[in-house]
Amino acid sequence: MSDETCPACGGTGLTEHEQHTVETDENGRQKPVVRRWTGACGTCSGTGQSH
Repeated sequence: MSDETCPACGGTGLTEHEQHTVETDENGRQKPVVRRWTGACGTCSGTGQSH
């Protein structure tokens, strides 16, 4: 079993994440909300290596 660079993050251990939710605003209307952040790669768990 050889360690190779994770194809999902290119070896950085970080990937962009995106979460879609629906929230209610101050007027009681629903609005779609998208949150984006950089975090540990879900494919390699942040190691940067594919096993």
